[in-house]
Amino acid sequence: MFGKSGRVVMSLNDLVPYLGAPRGFSGSDVWREIESGTGPLPDDYKEFVAAYGPGAIGEFLYVFHPLEREQTMLDTIRDMAPLYQELSPGQIPYGVYPEALDGIIQWASTQEGDACFLVPATSTTAWRVGVWFRQWAQWDEFEMSVTTWLGRQLSGDLRVAGLPLADRGGFSPSD
Repeated sequence: MFGKSGRVVMSLNDLVPYLGAPRGFSGSDVWREIESGTGPLPDDYKEFVAAYGPGAIGEFLYVFHPLEREQTMLDTIRDMAPLYQELSPGQIPYGVYPEALDGIIQWASTQEGDACFLVPATSTTAWRVGVWFRQWAQWDEFEMSVTTWLGRQLSGDLRVAGLPLADRGGFSPSD
């Protein structure tokens, strides 16, 4: 549960008490199309999305998946990317993929219209989670993986204003 830095590190198994057993929705081959443009995405994130598939956490945070029936993850990303800088120029400190090929990659959204992003690793940082809070026009960044970020919120260890995941819990598939 603790990484080399002494920070809490959570795995897919740590999410089971809050989200239920993984469904085994897909394999790892579903990432080819997205990763052909983004480069390799973080393993913990891909494992989580492959295990649970598309759906909502706490009926609030909607998680995208490459094989969604109505609109694929890549279609959603392409449709939404131009809007973020257009609606709030300069508020998000990164370019958004695919507008910026090395930019942040959206992986989820909330029922409030907020957006969760994968912030690419640099030479001094690992992949991390960024959140654009639409209603406040505010960017927050968390130096942790997707599974750690979700697990800490679901357990109540991390409270993020505007994201009531600990209060709601559970996973509702959307397929």
